[in-house]
Amino acid sequence: MAKLAVIYGTGTGHTGEMAEQIDDGARSEGIETEVILLGNVTEDVPGGGRITSVDDALAIMDSADAVAIGSSTYEMKPVVFVEQLLEKAGSLDLSGKVGTAFGPYATRPKAVGIVIDAMKSWGMDVLEPGLQVSGAITGKIKQESRELGESIARALSGTK
Repeated sequence: MAKLAVIYGTGTGHTGEMAEQIDDGARSEGIETEVILLGNVTEDVPGGGRITSVDDALAIMDSADAVAIGSSTYEMKPVVFVEQLLEKAGSLDLSGKVGTAFGPYATRPKAVGIVIDAMKSWGMDVLEPGLQVSGAITGKIKQESRELGESIARALSGTK
């Protein structure tokens, strides 16, 4: 079964809301998924969930068939853990894997474009333009996020 890694960093939790919907959309199409919140260390979170270090996330990226990276934009860049992931991921052979990016922004949408450019430089088959949204995560944005997950699943299965 094909596997999608949904990896994200967040400042306010909005990116996590999008990640959950992408996960739901991909799973609804029969794709195995793993949702990863980037942090300093790999640890279980009380109440459920898991924070994963950048190095552990790289191993998950390497074993996945598709990768969706999410980040809000902070000071015109991705959040720090996503930025670290992008710096290190170039050492992996990600060519031919499906990739896309997603995330919210407050004033200027930059993070998604930075992630997309990195994925292209790694030789990934990138689903463009990804999904970047402004403001709170509404029902419409949740639906668009779910549809992005479905699109990733279809790209993995070779259907449109």
